[in-house]
Amino acid sequence: MLEREPMRWLQLTYKVPSEPSQKRVWVWRHLQNLGAFALQNSVYLLPFSEEVEKHFRQLAHEIREMGGEASIFSVVALDIADERRIMQTLVEARTNEYNTVIKVCARFLAKAASLIEAQNWNDQVHAEFSEVLEKVHVLFRTAKRHDLLGSLTATRRADAAESLSVCEQVFRVLVEQEYARAQRLLEMYSDLLPTSRDTEPGASDLIRN
Repeated sequence: MLEREPMRWLQLTYKVPSEPSQKRVWVWRHLQNLGAFALQNSVYLLPFSEEVEKHFRQLAHEIREMGGEASIFSVVALDIADERRIMQTLVEARTNEYNTVIKVCARFLAKAASLIEAQNWNDQVHAEFSEVLEKVHVLFRTAKRHDLLGSLTATRRADAAESLSVCEQVFRVLVEQEYARAQRLLEMYSDLLPTSRDTEPGASDLIRN
């Protein structure tokens, strides 16, 4: 039986001056934006990739520039259960962000379906749809910025990108008030319309706000 090849991780360990506190907050936020896993205070992990290494090296440089200390290590887990737990946490966090994009898109398309039935496009509706579409773009950009997991999240990332693309297509057609064409698009992508699970608080709130 072939043994499992050890997975390689990159670990960033750092220390920054206690004052001013903005420096600590800035580093923490940067690591959050990278979607890094907090192993313990000032010790963060991500699965190895050239992109992760580039980000960690840049962050380590900036920490040193602000008078702090930073070290990057290539590590492997000795306990496979720990590694699986950490990986599951990372993947779930990224998946949840992409799921939010998909749920909001589903609500967007459901509202589009109602509008197509009523055929009452106007300036106010245009503004509301534009605002929601921009919110979805922000959600997707944020999810991608946090996602350095590559193939581990590729499927859900692609699903979210498809949902956003369909919303954009439907919006462009509705702007031209081509209701029959918009209806055909919704029928083509009916699997993206909301299910009962997509009406959870959060997705619907984003549509209303």
